[in-house]
Amino acid sequence: MTGSRADLQLGAESTSSYGYIFNIRTKPDAPVIAMTGFDFYTETTDMVNYEVWSRLGSFKEYKGTYDGWDLIAFGSVKGRGIGRYTAIPEETFTPVSIPGGGESRAFYLTLDTINLVYKYGTKGEPSDTKYHHDSPDIEIWEGEGVLFYPFPDPSEAYFYRAPRQYLGAIYYDRLWCKPYSLYGDLDKLDEMKCPRVPTQSPTLTPPTMAPITELPTVSPVESTPEPTDNPTVTPGTPTHAPYIVSRCCFDHMM
Repeated sequence: MTGSRADLQLGAESTSSYGYIFNIRTKPDAPVIAMTGFDFYTETTDMVNYEVWSRLGSFKEYKGTYDGWDLIAFGSVKGRGIGRYTAIPEETFTPVSIPGGGESRAFYLTLDTINLVYKYGTKGEPSDTKYHHDSPDIEIWEGEGVLFYPFPDPSEAYFYRAPRQYLGAIYYDRLWCKPYSLYGDLDKLDEMKCPRVPTQSPTLTPPTMAPITELPTVSPVESTPEPTDNPTVTPGTPTHAPYIVSRCCFDHMM
């Protein structure tokens, strides 16, 4: 999760517009990972139409054109409103990989209305010069707000605001010993460090006699499931009156 409870409450340093574009990078010592889902922040409780585009490498030279980008999620979802993140339905999201060792993948998340909320970045610095959140495997770098839909021409500089920070939750998977087909066309399969999937069923030697099992002497104890790498966290409803950013036009200058 990239935002704190304070980011979703009164006085938050946030603004909104149509879209947000940014890079995610793996840590230098991280393996290949698969991006499996996003939550985003919107203050509306109406239905919103979303799209997520992605490409290997940085977004910096690829703004305003869909060439080289893949559409990995699209659809409609009901916004959860102030103080809660809105999840992109899992069944509409195509997982994509980011090579390990410090490689980049760009993401462009957009709505077709001015309802996507994100946060102001480090004032006075360009986008993609520092990361604002990280995990043991990935870094989420400051990006840019996109002030029009569809993808506006970057020569019109007023359609982009930088730097900005993503507000939401990002889900990924580093457990690579799973059927590769779950993740579509992944990059650099040899980097996954997992055994290859067998092409036929293994031959098992039948036992020579039935095993002997002793009855337990005490009642079994229910085991506690191990926590997942990336639990889903839903921010709580703010306790103060919400601060609603004016969105009559575009992301405010700052």
